[in-house]
Amino acid sequence: MKNKIHSTAIIDEGANIGHNVEIGPYSIVHKNVKIGDDTKIESHCVIYPGSEIGNNNFIHDHVIIGANPQDLKFDINLNTHVKILDNNIIREYVSIHRSTNESKPTKIFSNNMIMANSHIGHDCIIGNNIVITNATLLAGNVMIEDFAVLGGNTLVHQFVRIGKLSMVSGGARLSKDVIPFMLIGRDPVKHYCLNKVGIKRYGISDESYSVLSKAFRLLKKGQPIDNLEPMTEDLQYLISWFSVKSERGCHTFI
Repeated sequence: MKNKIHSTAIIDEGANIGHNVEIGPYSIVHKNVKIGDDTKIESHCVIYPGSEIGNNNFIHDHVIIGANPQDLKFDINLNTHVKILDNNIIREYVSIHRSTNESKPTKIFSNNMIMANSHIGHDCIIGNNIVITNATLLAGNVMIEDFAVLGGNTLVHQFVRIGKLSMVSGGARLSKDVIPFMLIGRDPVKHYCLNKVGIKRYGISDESYSVLSKAFRLLKKGQPIDNLEPMTEDLQYLISWFSVKSERGCHTFI
């Protein structure tokens, strides 16, 4: 299908625009930008050079993608960028900054909802099927794994990891890692139980759920989980998650 580009939009000749793309009034697409098929970009958005946006994304008004990192040491001449895959919804006034590393983009995978007024800093990696609720702010080098949910006004320190299927309560200030499958919140922030609803919606039940419950109780006591039985796929993932070196350490338990 033919693209629908508003007459007031400014599209650089060096941009690569796919099929059935919509670009709204006063949006600007710079050179060396790639926009995939069936993507819709509404009004007053700015897509900076080198940004890559996949298929079937819906980018709402006043979104900024690929702007320079907020890093005083950054060399603006570096060829760094943002890469966004498919089927993402990015709401109004979201800003996503390009990476500081030429070999690794700031990256957003697929099927995510990033709500209004949120910020994704340089070198962040956002997995799949994640919900980032309104006014959440991610500093640089944050990693969020699949199916995590961040409540509104969450503040995340640089180099923090947020594990798979975890859920962060609104207004939380995360200065350390969030363990997979857990609920975290309160003030000061602590892990306080399994993300029971999210885990069961994902399809983890019966034996697999039971072993995660046992793992939670052991972790809360500061005990190892390596010898738990049965060794399910989810338990293996949890053990491997702890084997990765953490820059920040993990938040404690209630």
